Amino acid sequence: MAYQRVEVLTGTERRRNYTPAEKVRMVEEAFRPGVVVTEVARRLGVHESLLYRWRGLMKATGIAVGEPPSFTAVTITPEPTVTELPVVEPRAPLPPPATSATSPAILEVILPSGARLRLEGPVNPALAAAVIGALA
Repeated sequence: MAYQRVEVLTGTERRRNYTPAEKVRMVEEAFRPGVVVTEVARRLGVHESLLYRWRGLMKATGIAVGEPPSFTAVTITPEPTVTELPVVEPRAPLPPPATSATSPAILEVILPSGARLRLEGPVNPALAAAVIGALA
């Protein structure tokens, strides 16, 4: 297949600049159903990766490219206040954390839900019991 068109860029600028309207027109033309992007890119004189990049940027910025805009339902719920959080008292007093000069204390709890809680260093027993109770 021989090319019928030759384009010569003159001046100091080596790149072509396309207006946003031209970009939208080219992308819409290239991504119509049943159209081969490579052939359209060759005919328009741009690399096909440029058309894919422009399409991605248009989708990211919300510019509709051949498809109607869609909306997603959003439900906004108020954040819970501190008074709504459960307060859990420790059932049995925990022994004070052991202090060792060689290695810090590590407490790791795996809850039935599969969540892991890992506490390192000296930990207040009442705080640890409250956190574990809130997560359970």
